[in-house]
Amino acid sequence: MQCWWFILVACVAFSNHVQIEAYRIVCYFQSWAVYRPSKGYYTIDNIDPSLCTHHIYAFAGVNSNGEVTIGDSYSDIDLGGYSKFNGMRNNNPSIKTMIAIGGASAGSQTFSKVVNDASKRSAFVNNIVNFIKKYNFNGVDIDWEFPSSSSDKSAFVSLIKELRTQFDANGYVLSAAVSADVSTIDPAYDVPALSQYLDFINVMTYDMHGYWESKTGENTPLYSGPSDTSDYERTQNVDYAMKYWVQKGAAKSKLNLGMATYGNTFTLQSASNNGLGAPITGPGNPGPYTEEAGELAYNEICEQHNAGLWTQHWNEDQKCIYAVHDNQWVGFDNIAAVKIKAQYIKNNGYGGAMVWSIDMDDFRNTCGDGNYPLLNTIKTYIA
Repeated sequence: MQCWWFILVACVAFSNHVQIEAYRIVCYFQSWAVYRPSKGYYTIDNIDPSLCTHHIYAFAGVNSNGEVTIGDSYSDIDLGGYSKFNGMRNNNPSIKTMIAIGGASAGSQTFSKVVNDASKRSAFVNNIVNFIKKYNFNGVDIDWEFPSSSSDKSAFVSLIKELRTQFDANGYVLSAAVSADVSTIDPAYDVPALSQYLDFINVMTYDMHGYWESKTGENTPLYSGPSDTSDYERTQNVDYAMKYWVQKGAAKSKLNLGMATYGNTFTLQSASNNGLGAPITGPGNPGPYTEEAGELAYNEICEQHNAGLWTQHWNEDQKCIYAVHDNQWVGFDNIAAVKIKAQYIKNNGYGGAMVWSIDMDDFRNTCGDGNYPLLNTIKTYIA
């Protein structure tokens, strides 16, 4: 009896170990980070290959003939972006390197035109396979933002199914980046089919709130909060989105929870009215490195905080943070917030984390918490 008990305990321990080792950490690299100034300058040489199980290079595109297009030939080819990125496997053979096709700036119309035409879709599939072979990637991440009609919805499944056949023959990895917004999920995705044919699904559980709205709100809240006053607003959180994907038919083990290494920023109508749900006039000021209104990278936020420019407030209801300086407001995840999200992934049986993006973490240890404090926290608590 004691012998059987020992074997049972050993098997359970081994089973748990296997489960833990199976968690994914999928990290996107914004290839345009090579153009950022000063301490924001980021190249593939800055990437630590040990932090992520899958590294995704963003972005390649698609033209109306179903050809895969290079996003930036100078950076991707002339400066050796593709070759250096895939060369990371020489230092860590266990990782997978992938190319993302699409992105927000690619728009939806070209994707729609290609995938709804059977001949163009077939050409697109073949061109993707040839592109992967030519540049030595391990797979592709389809980032169509977003399918918007019933024909798009079914054609997207056809694309993924046809890719699956080709990828299985070549041993490639197939994933997709998908919306976390319930108003997009229903018309855009045949969730059970995507779950069947994709190796994993990257749920973009960020940009829940931003300057396009009329009031302040967190970028990636784990739960709903008191400032969410409408039924729709109460869906704009990580917990709701992940559960909705499961409810619609996705396997938990294939879902990666999206984590953001940036915050969304706002300009307040009044500096004295600066809490959650405070009225705004538009996006916050651009950061010194990302230089984009309405967004600050974590390295910009923590550097400015250390300089005394932000007063931070922990948001207990939503398990994240916001900070205020004069009429500027930013909602983001700090180390404590990503730790909670990593534990949430394990507690709820999801497949892993997806990070947008590796180049906006504090990769130079400017703020004193070590290189890549957010990514290292994810790795520590998810592994």
